[in-house]
Amino acid sequence: MSKPPASPAFVQQLNFLGRDASNESAALQAAFSLGLFGQLSAGPGAWPLSLDSLAEHLGANRRGVRAILEPLVGLGFVLFQEGQGYLLAEDTAAFLADASFRARLRAVPDWWHVVAKLPEAVRIGAAVDGRDLLGWFRALFLEPSPAAPNARAEEFFDRYARNFARTQALVTAAELGLLTRLVETATPRDELAARLKVHPEGLGVLLGVLASLGVAREEAGRWSFTEAAARMLDATSLPYFQRALPATMAYWEAFGHLGEAVREQRFRLDLRDPETARRIYQENASRISGIFGSHLRLSRKAAELVGQMRSLSGARVLDVGTGSGVWGAAFGLAAPTTHVTYLDSVHVLDAVRPHLTKLKLEARSRLWEGDCLSVDYGEAEYDVILLPQIIPALPPDALPGFFAKLARALKPGGLLLISGYLLTDRRDGPLDALYFALRRYVSNEGDVLSLPEFQALLSPVGLTAARAFDMPIQQVVVAHRGDVAWPEVAAVPVA
Repeated sequence: MSKPPASPAFVQQLNFLGRDASNESAALQAAFSLGLFGQLSAGPGAWPLSLDSLAEHLGANRRGVRAILEPLVGLGFVLFQEGQGYLLAEDTAAFLADASFRARLRAVPDWWHVVAKLPEAVRIGAAVDGRDLLGWFRALFLEPSPAAPNARAEEFFDRYARNFARTQALVTAAELGLLTRLVETATPRDELAARLKVHPEGLGVLLGVLASLGVAREEAGRWSFTEAAARMLDATSLPYFQRALPATMAYWEAFGHLGEAVREQRFRLDLRDPETARRIYQENASRISGIFGSHLRLSRKAAELVGQMRSLSGARVLDVGTGSGVWGAAFGLAAPTTHVTYLDSVHVLDAVRPHLTKLKLEARSRLWEGDCLSVDYGEAEYDVILLPQIIPALPPDALPGFFAKLARALKPGGLLLISGYLLTDRRDGPLDALYFALRRYVSNEGDVLSLPEFQALLSPVGLTAARAFDMPIQQVVVAHRGDVAWPEVAAVPVA
């Protein structure tokens, strides 16, 4: 008998801790250290402060301030009044007025870079760089905490101080091989420590933190996964979960200097630098290839959507910034006469070839090495153009010209399909999209947009019809010149 699936809430929470929790902590810590909260008014008669004014008062970059503010609005710690500006929520103002609570907050950011050395601390069971990191984790997770002013303050502190530590606990458990051991069998702590070649006391702290996350449990002196974790992280799915953790760590130092990036526009992980971008892609190449199969099944849903609007038989498809090639491959499989061109840099295309070979798509594929912002796409060359999660990687000021070139390259009745995160019209959610946008800022890349922002870019280049549709992976925006009928599928409602 197959075991029941893991709780969606548990899966969502664990994926959040592995991917976005440290982004959230970084936003809250940067807002506090920059003095952002102190610039905003709260309560009756409070006057909203515009984004431009707030950036000026802080002596900071406007887009960087916005990248921090938007998650705070999504969390409800800051309020946004459309057309006017930002206010501090009254309950936020109340607990930030407490001097002892502020002192607790000030002590946390100094641990950011030390926390990344948790694997070393667990191995040796002692201080690292003169800091008692294991003691800090004990105090944070395993011992009674000082009372917060109220429940809302405790939530703020939890997100501010514990979330990035939770992420690091999962990273450490994966790096040391603990998660793999917990899949196999229930084991006493000291035996686990011997197998993993770590200090028993250090491992005890890590196991305690995992227990607080609902991941591990001790029963009759033996440690194993909880029932919820065992349902989610079996031998098949655990490697998939662990692949995302190194990508999170690639941004760790940059997020530790988020305030610096906002105030000085100094980026510790600058993905506009070609060598840095190449290194990060190569580090992520195995993860991207590992998820190709599952994403192909989901990407084919987008091809089905387009197929309801126009025939893909004989269609010429261009996949811009192809990455793993999964979107182009999905369209290549949609009809036996579809031809797909995959555009990206050479080191990316090297990873695409094996997928096309496996799927027997080489004869109907073209690999095009080039920079998506500088190549000539021609005129009326393609029936469908795909932009798979590429917009957040491009400089915002380059988008008008980029979309103009793409519109020119579409044939009559052609479709432009943009996949990726889509913000609400107010840019106050979804939170995972806002955290993704913050990651794009801290690496000096592009932005995540709302549907009205896409429409404002697409309409001037003749793509006057644009709608958003829900897909199994994020959302897609489909645009055309108004010469194609929309499918009988509900579009995403205006937020």
